[in-house]
Amino acid sequence: MSWFKDKIEAWKAQRKLAKQINPQNFKQMAQDIRDLAVLASQLGPRDRDIQKLIRNVLVEMERLSDLADRPEFRKLSTGKRLLLRQGLLESREQLLDSIESAPSPTETLQ
Repeated sequence: MSWFKDKIEAWKAQRKLAKQINPQNFKQMAQDIRDLAVLASQLGPRDRDIQKLIRNVLVEMERLSDLADRPEFRKLSTGKRLLLRQGLLESREQLLDSIESAPSPTETLQ
């Protein structure tokens, strides 16, 4: 029975990995990061350098979304896709942190 349980656990792990490196998952993550970058640009300082960084994020997420549609993306190794996924997760966290630390647009409490 232990053999069967091990096989089921291995199958579950493989399915989870396949879902994580699915091109559609990357497209969704890129869209989420684009949305967060737009929000950060609206809430953050109007500093020229920061706005340039945000524009770069928008461009890169658009490129990633386009790349995920191509057959070449499926040829990337699992390791490279996992590294890319980790980088996207870190970028998302950084954007969330910058949005949370943005000063309030007004002094009055709502």
